[in-house]
Amino acid sequence: MKKILFILLLAGAGVSAAAQIVRVRGGRPVLTLPDSCVSSRGSSPLTVLRAEGRTGVFRPIGQMSGRTFADKTAARSPYAYYYKVTDSGGRVLLSASMNEELFGPDVLVFSPADDMKAVGAEVNGIHERMFHDQFSPHRYAVLFQPGDYREAGLLKVPYYMQIAGLGRTPYEVQVSNIHTPAPLRDENGTCTFWRAAENLSVIGPETYDEPETFKWAVSQAAPLRRIYSTRTMRTQWGHGWVSGGFAADCYFVAPAGSDHQQQWYYRNSVLNKGRGEFREIKYNYCFQGVELGPGVDMDTYRDNWAEGGNVTFIPTTPVIREKPFLFLGDDGRYKVFRPALRRDSKGLSYTPESMGEGEVFDLERDFFVARPGVTARELNRQLRRGRHLLFTPGMFTLEEPLRITRDGTIVLGLGLATLIPGEHNPETAILVGDVDGVTIASLMFDAHYSSRSLLQVGTQNSKFKVQGSTSSPTLLADLFFRVGGFRPAPVHVDETVVINSSDVIGDHFWIWRADHGVRGSVGWDVNTAPNGLVVNGDRVTLYGLFNEHFQQYQTLWNGEHGRTYFFQCETPYDAPRQSAYMSEGGTRDGYAAYKVADHVQNHFATAFGIYDVLFTDIRIESSVEVPANPGIRLHHICNNCLSNQPGKGFGFVVNGLVRSTFNTHRDNRTYLVDFPER
Repeated sequence: MKKILFILLLAGAGVSAAAQIVRVRGGRPVLTLPDSCVSSRGSSPLTVLRAEGRTGVFRPIGQMSGRTFADKTAARSPYAYYYKVTDSGGRVLLSASMNEELFGPDVLVFSPADDMKAVGAEVNGIHERMFHDQFSPHRYAVLFQPGDYREAGLLKVPYYMQIAGLGRTPYEVQVSNIHTPAPLRDENGTCTFWRAAENLSVIGPETYDEPETFKWAVSQAAPLRRIYSTRTMRTQWGHGWVSGGFAADCYFVAPAGSDHQQQWYYRNSVLNKGRGEFREIKYNYCFQGVELGPGVDMDTYRDNWAEGGNVTFIPTTPVIREKPFLFLGDDGRYKVFRPALRRDSKGLSYTPESMGEGEVFDLERDFFVARPGVTARELNRQLRRGRHLLFTPGMFTLEEPLRITRDGTIVLGLGLATLIPGEHNPETAILVGDVDGVTIASLMFDAHYSSRSLLQVGTQNSKFKVQGSTSSPTLLADLFFRVGGFRPAPVHVDETVVINSSDVIGDHFWIWRADHGVRGSVGWDVNTAPNGLVVNGDRVTLYGLFNEHFQQYQTLWNGEHGRTYFFQCETPYDAPRQSAYMSEGGTRDGYAAYKVADHVQNHFATAFGIYDVLFTDIRIESSVEVPANPGIRLHHICNNCLSNQPGKGFGFVVNGLVRSTFNTHRDNRTYLVDFPER
C-alpha cells in the first residue's frame, strides 16, 4: 500500500515533509495524484473513499476523472478524515490522512468513530512486535482523541511507545486497562524501560485480581503523567523484580503500589486510598506534594526512616512546571499546552472542569513539526525563525547541535523521539544558550558517536550562572540519556548532561551508561563516560533523578543552593579492578555516586537509594560525599547490596559515616537518616 503525504497550507504551518499531495483549499481537503499513480491509473475514473477514524468504515464519496479531487462534503476538521483512492478493479492506489501527513506513519491517532476491536488489535500488534526489542530503532506514539475507548480492551505498552490522550484533561479520554508485560523471564521487570502514558483515564473495577489491575510494572524511563485511574494501580509484574518508577500529576482513586517495587517517586498526585493492601517493603518510597484520601492511614505516610522504615514524605513541591502536552482544540486543530509555574504546591495542576493555568500554542502556527530525516541545519533555521520544535517518533541524527537562543523555546518529543549527536558533531545534541524559560521534554538522547555531552544547558564559563530568572526557570522533563547499548562500536561522552545555567528544574531523568546491549556495544573500555550529570549552575532543583553506571562521579554538583528530591543509582557493574576505580588522585577507593564539590556552601538532598552491583571485588569509600559546611543538609540516604559478596560494596553511606554494604551480605540495606546527624 502506498502512503501519501499531505501539506496543510495554513498560515505559518511548519512541517518537515516531502511531496504536497493533499492541500486544504477553502477549508476543504483537496487530493492530488502523484505522478506514479497517474501513470498507472488507466483511463477509468478512480473512486475516492472516506472514513471518520483510522479504522473506521470507508464509504465512497466521489470519483476522480482528473488529477485532483476536492472533498466538498467534509464538514469537520480535515484531521477527522481518512481517505483511500481505488481503481476500477478495487485496487487501493493511495491511503492518506492529514494526521499521517503531519506526524508521520508512526503516530497512530484514534477517534471514537474507530472500530474499537481494531484499535486494540493495532496497539497490541505493535506490542507483540516490540515486546523484546529493547534496542530497536522503531518509535511509536498512540494518541486518542477525546472519547470512550473502553471497548478496545486491554492495551499493552511496549518499548518505545507513548500512549496519550488528546483531551484538555485526562477525564476526556477513557481506556479500559493498560499493562506493561515483563520482557524478561521469571516475571522480571528490571528491563521494562522507555515507554510512557499520559493524559487519559483508566476506567475499571477496583480489585487486587492481578489481570484486572492497571499494571504499570516498570523500571526506569517509564513515566505516568496526568493519569486518572479507578483501577488498582500495580507497579510490579507478578512476583518479579522491578526498579521504577515515576508518577506525577496523577489521580489514583483506587490503591496504588506493590509489594516489592525497589523504589518509587510520586509527585503532586492524589492517592485516594494510599497503597491499600500493598506492603511496599523494599528500599525507597518518596511522596512529594501528594494528597491522601480521608480513609488513608496517615501514620504510614510520614518520614519513618528513624524507625527503620522506607518512606519519605514531603508535604509540598517548592517549584515546578508540569510537562507540556499535545491536545485538540475546539477548532479541530492541534495545540500544545504549557502549564504555569507553581510554587509550594501540592496535588494536581488541573480539575475535571479545567486544564489549569498555562499557555496554549497552535501547533501548525507556532511549531515546526520535525520528521525523521530532517537536517539539523533546517531545525536550527526554524529555531532562529522563532519556532518551537515538536519531534515525531523516530531517530534524529544531528550533524550539528541544535542551538536554542530564544527565551521560552519549547522542544517537545512524541513517542520517545531520539536525538543523536552525529559522527561529525563532537559537541552535543542540544545546546541551550544563556536564555530563560526554555522547556525540553519527552525526548531520548543516544550516544552513537563520541561527543562532549548529550545535552548542555547554558554556555561554558557563562556569567549567566548568577543571572538566571527565578520567575521563569528552564524546565527539563522526562529526558532519558543512553551511552552505549545500541550501536556495536566504541563511544565516549565526557559529561552526559551538563547544566551550566542557574534556575533550572529537572523533572525526571534517566541517565544511563549501558550495562547491557547489542554485542560489541558495552564494556569498561567500550562505552566510556566519566559523569552522568554535572551541575554548575545555582538554584538547580531536580525531582526524580535516576543516574547509573558511570565511571567516575555519577552526579557531580558544583553549583550553590542545589536540591535533589529522590535519587536512584547503581554502581558501574564492570569496573575491572580496584586500581582502575580510584578517586582523589588514586588515594580513595572508588567514586561516590553523588558528589557535592568541596567549595559548595548550600545544598539539600533527600530520598536516595544507591545500590552496589559489582562483578569484581571493588570497595567504594562512601556512596555520597559532601563538604561539612553549615548549609549542607542530607535526609534519608540508603544503600543496598545487590552484589554477590564478599569483597564488594560501599564502605560507608555518607562521608565515612554509617558502615555500609562492603563485606556484608546481599540485600543488606543500610541508611543514614540525617546529615549532619541530629
